[in-house]
Amino acid sequence: MEPLTRRQLLSASLFGRLLAAERSAPPQTGEAVREWSLENDVLSVRFSHTSDGRFEFRGIARRGGSSWAAHGGGSSPIRLCVGERWLDKTTQYRVQGASEREVSPGRNRLTIVLELIDGSGQVTLDCDIWQRVPVLRYAVRYRNLAGQPVTVTAADLAAWEFEAADETYSALRVEQWLPTADPADFDPLERELDRNGQPVVLESGTHGRHCAWLALAGQQRQGLVLGLEFDGYAETFVRHWASLRNLAIRTEIAGGLNRVLEEGEEFAVPEAFLGVFDGDWDEAAFVTHGYVDAALAKPAPDGEFPYVMWDSWAYGQDIHENSLRRNADIAAQLGIEVFVVDLGWARRIGDWREDPAKFPSGLRALSDYVHRLGMKFGLHLAWVEADPQAPVLLDHPDWTTSTGYGYYGAQSLCLAHRNAREWVVEEVVRVIDEYGVDWILQDGEGMVKRCERSVHTHHAADSNLAAAEGLDMALSEIQRRRPRVLWENCENGGNIMTFNMVRHYATSIVNDASGAFGSRKGVYGATYPFPPRYADRYMPEEALTPYVTRSYLFGGPWIFMNPLEKLRREDLDLAASEVALYKRVRRVLPGAKVLHIAPPREGEIDAIAAWQPQTDTVVAVVTRDNAPQSSFDLRVRELTPGRSYRVAFATDPRVLTMTGDQIARSGVTVRLAAPQSAEVVTIEPL
Repeated sequence: MEPLTRRQLLSASLFGRLLAAERSAPPQTGEAVREWSLENDVLSVRFSHTSDGRFEFRGIARRGGSSWAAHGGGSSPIRLCVGERWLDKTTQYRVQGASEREVSPGRNRLTIVLELIDGSGQVTLDCDIWQRVPVLRYAVRYRNLAGQPVTVTAADLAAWEFEAADETYSALRVEQWLPTADPADFDPLERELDRNGQPVVLESGTHGRHCAWLALAGQQRQGLVLGLEFDGYAETFVRHWASLRNLAIRTEIAGGLNRVLEEGEEFAVPEAFLGVFDGDWDEAAFVTHGYVDAALAKPAPDGEFPYVMWDSWAYGQDIHENSLRRNADIAAQLGIEVFVVDLGWARRIGDWREDPAKFPSGLRALSDYVHRLGMKFGLHLAWVEADPQAPVLLDHPDWTTSTGYGYYGAQSLCLAHRNAREWVVEEVVRVIDEYGVDWILQDGEGMVKRCERSVHTHHAADSNLAAAEGLDMALSEIQRRRPRVLWENCENGGNIMTFNMVRHYATSIVNDASGAFGSRKGVYGATYPFPPRYADRYMPEEALTPYVTRSYLFGGPWIFMNPLEKLRREDLDLAASEVALYKRVRRVLPGAKVLHIAPPREGEIDAIAAWQPQTDTVVAVVTRDNAPQSSFDLRVRELTPGRSYRVAFATDPRVLTMTGDQIARSGVTVRLAAPQSAEVVTIEPL
């Protein structure tokens, strides 16, 4: 078979059947090219084994839409270094075998097994796709067959090269939350790629600046999305060489890699995904969210999720069972569904037993009381930190990481060290069982710790990957043993925003009690990479107004972080009505397309919305933040042009009838009378 031309790759012929390969003889010049295609109803991906033994990516295409051919100079998703030998697009292999199977309903996997020509190693590529999702998830594994130990010294999560069109490309990144000298607060960063190869850099994972997600698009609005399922620190470089017609994406595990493999031992590169979209950045987000929901996220615990919650941090660590009971009584009356006791309940960090001075009746008694009120019981747990005087460190002072992080004076336990990890797992399971915990609020200062201790069970020069794997193993084991418990990622105020995070957590913080404006800002940015459920907000305000409460309505769990027993009656009445409003809003969000209409800026009007394709319904939150204008024209293009819709407001008594075309062209006029005010708009088909 002759190699396909790039024009053929760009055509609908990408949607062919899988050509299964069987074990082959050593490749020789002139041998027929072997080709594989993996396809579903919306996507096709193609690979080939060339006549000179190279394994190549050939292209990825969306049915009737965006098509991305591999660069003419070659491209391979395999790129790792074993000893001093790079395995990449130039490496020669034998094909050991290839197969396609249905892993689960709607999910197909193509597995290709390659052997190095000299027989010293084996590479396995697993490619997964889901029905109705234009995203490829891929994983690379290397097995040592050299007859002696070898060391993997580098491994790329992404190594893609595409044939660039004669146009300008732009990249979208989204920052994480960083309380540093150069702070970050989920700001979307759009940047045009330099045409001479200067990179746009994505720094993701623990202590990284960005979420582990990147979107690319040309002027024709054909786009790619890349996501990383890795909690460690990684660096992604995107380069456009216009003169070479080359658009390249490469992701490196940063901080050094030193993975020693014995004979027969296998190394797995962390998973990543590549998707295609057509349109604007909202469409890139919609494709990504669909993949997260189909492939990664655990199903929502029930039809009431995301929850309304209360957290005790308004009291700091000065908590007592009596005041907590009073707050629980009020929380239940407001319709709050989860009651969380924050930092300060334990004797000290790392000594996870209740403080008897604060809980003379015992923490389990409070948990039981909360449950009788009809709420779930949550507990703050900085489970990878320990005070120097905690029993675990008095007994095992060598279990700490070599780098200190200073979380409230605590030291960090090394999850890459097997002994420490096994103790942590048992301790967390004990806390869950002993105190009747339904929800864990995970906190700490970075979960992927740097550790170069030679006495630990990990290699001293393999800290980044080993720590990320340790975190994953600990979480997986705890959640296997206690699957009903839900976890919230509150890491460092909004960090570790990765696509491995979504596998373990029900939600993640995007607002570390930074107020109404910070809440809207965090949600606006975070809902590009992540579905709304992964954007929870903490509301610290005590004087409530619709401007305040509605700044927290859109996203994941809405978490009250104020002393309910100190709120005025009018504030409690408003809270109860707004909680009821939130519970109506949240019904629209699962599976919805997020519409980023106007970003939050001080002195302006911002707007965010969700369009639910199953019901053709829209809910929008429009907020005036001291803007000079007192109205906003809300335009939504996703509705059916000739269909009639009912438009209603949470405050404004008007009820309008408009067509989808009218809403897209003229917009819905939203009235915002007060300098600080907010309105919730609902658009439903008649």
